[in-house]
Amino acid sequence: MVRFPMWRVALRMLLGDRAKYLALVIGLSFAVLLIAQQGSIFLGLLLRSTGPLQNVSQPDLWITDPYVKFISETRYLSEVDLQRVRSVPGVAWAEPFFSARGIVELPGGGFKSVNVVGIDRTTMIGRPPEVLVGNLEDLRIPDAVFVEEGSIRRLGYTGPDGQMLYPKVGDVLKLNDRRAVIVGVVRAKAGFDSPAVMYTSYDNAISYVPLGRNRISFILVGVKPEVGRAEVQASINRLPELAAFTRLEMQLRSIDFILKETGIGINFGITVTLGVIIGLAISAAIFYQFTLENLRNFAVLKAMGARWNQLVGMIFLQAIWVGLIGFGIGVGVAGAFSLLGRRPAAELSVFFPWQLLVGALGAMILCVLVASFVSLQRVLRLEPAVVFK
Repeated sequence: MVRFPMWRVALRMLLGDRAKYLALVIGLSFAVLLIAQQGSIFLGLLLRSTGPLQNVSQPDLWITDPYVKFISETRYLSEVDLQRVRSVPGVAWAEPFFSARGIVELPGGGFKSVNVVGIDRTTMIGRPPEVLVGNLEDLRIPDAVFVEEGSIRRLGYTGPDGQMLYPKVGDVLKLNDRRAVIVGVVRAKAGFDSPAVMYTSYDNAISYVPLGRNRISFILVGVKPEVGRAEVQASINRLPELAAFTRLEMQLRSIDFILKETGIGINFGITVTLGVIIGLAISAAIFYQFTLENLRNFAVLKAMGARWNQLVGMIFLQAIWVGLIGFGIGVGVAGAFSLLGRRPAAELSVFFPWQLLVGALGAMILCVLVASFVSLQRVLRLEPAVVFK
């Protein structure tokens, strides 16, 4: 009967062959990196698709056409619809919100597509989350616009001497052939398909992007404190050709649209699945080869009286050891990638919640468990007499 610590023997066997040990760690690290990095980009894209909803926190309800599926694809409402919503019992206030595409002509001769956001100039309902430069009250000035922080780089142009120039406060741009004066800089979330974002008053917005009789993208509604939100929502839903949604409901509708109407979900799902398959294949193959080369050592331990549960514990310890190290390296590299997506105007959109870490850990555990079971089959059938051959 063996008396010495079996865990120490297991680690010495594992670390003794540095080449295979490093191959196991690198294989699992690459699998975790694929799962965590691609998963964070996938979640970031889904979150980015609800960017306009994240920017507006004041309303209790968003009023739009019942058939709207995506925040950036709307059927515009009329002033009559706005008055109908204001007449609903329990509505404290209802304000128009404008969002549409426009073309900015740059001083260098080029042009850029921008998302023009118009908010009520009196109440400022729908205002951006944070003002970095300027005063939001300046939106009441005719032709005044605020530029989103990350959009400044997108609106860059080449100067006369070949140097890159970027718009700044005080510059005058031409937005859909109309004068637009930059009076400040704000910070806000970009939408899924928003190349650049400009904030202005609702009155300015409908002159920059004329749409005809119907020109309200959403009606933002605040509910009286003494009235239940669900009651007001049900009353608005009874109005013809109008539907009321909470912010969470609109977010879920937008995410559902991205998953079902685009190929993003399938593409990223295939990549994450490949990460799991690669991790399983590499870890199982290398770990099995490692076990084969150490069969004589396991036979010696069996001959010395090692019980089957001790051998099982040794193999699981070796698998968990390389798995946790590979998990740490893979998640660390994926986390470094995610930091790139936090810069303003970064094209890489990432979201790295703790649930994704748990999912990557679960995938890693699956890989090492499969690799362990493959190796255990050979070790448990091993005859101690093999050591004498």
